[in-house]
Amino acid sequence: MSVELFEVRPRFRKLVPHSMEELTGNVKTSLEASAQEITGSVGPSYLVLKVKSDERHFWTPQLNVSLEDDPNGTIVNGMYGPRPDIWMLFVFLYFLCGFITLVVLIIGLSQYQLGLSAYILWAIPFTLGGIFVLWFSSRTGQRLGKDQLQKIHGFVQQHLLVNGTDV
Repeated sequence: MSVELFEVRPRFRKLVPHSMEELTGNVKTSLEASAQEITGSVGPSYLVLKVKSDERHFWTPQLNVSLEDDPNGTIVNGMYGPRPDIWMLFVFLYFLCGFITLVVLIIGLSQYQLGLSAYILWAIPFTLGGIFVLWFSSRTGQRLGKDQLQKIHGFVQQHLLVNGTDV
């Protein structure tokens, strides 16, 4: 599994020739095995897989999986990403930087059109720099969590995506 440059939350979609009950039962049994380094929760049509809590850090990824019935088996949709609280923090910070950029741009261009000093426009490079810093830190976080992502993906390949085909 490779992570592309601009892929924020890597995804996969596979068709597995097993029923949802078989898949969830298999994953639940595997999670209960004490030797596994993966933990999570299993519902009737979803899974959330994480690294055990003693190995987690700020950038630890998790996998959210939804299962859909299909005449040929089950469609498995997976999306890797940070914990929901980390994800919302970044969404909020991106929104905040974007909103500040928009407000500064509106005020600055209004002042410019009125023939007034538009020094506030000098704040735009800083807000765009803030967006770049957020992007760079999220990419750094992805690199720091890559080994754990591979660990989760290995578990999924072994216990969920056996004989799966791309959809």
